[in-house]
Amino acid sequence: MYMTRSPVDELARLRAKIAELRAREAALEARFIECNDTGRFPGYTCDVVVSRTAYQVFDISKLPQEMLDDDRYYATKHVTSIRIEDRDDGMDVIAPDDPEEIEVLESL
Repeated sequence: MYMTRSPVDELARLRAKIAELRAREAALEARFIECNDTGRFPGYTCDVVVSRTAYQVFDISKLPQEMLDDDRYYATKHVTSIRIEDRDDGMDVIAPDDPEEIEVLESL
């Protein structure tokens, strides 16, 4: 039995759509960047405004090695990530027997 409304598969489909949209967005933005011009570009329903700004960034490569090797200057941060991985085992996904478990999954 397949889980047709699996939150896992829905998340994978959404990320695929988002990737397509981001690729199209990047292609359109590249056209404005290639003009190497700033200013307002009018459309029918909205305008694109291209602007450039300069800012300073902290360059860690310029720190002395003794600071880079000192643990006192480091902090540990934890990151939670969610990846989508294609299934290649060909196994069917079976819906859980407990309906409450499905509700918990769908409320995520």
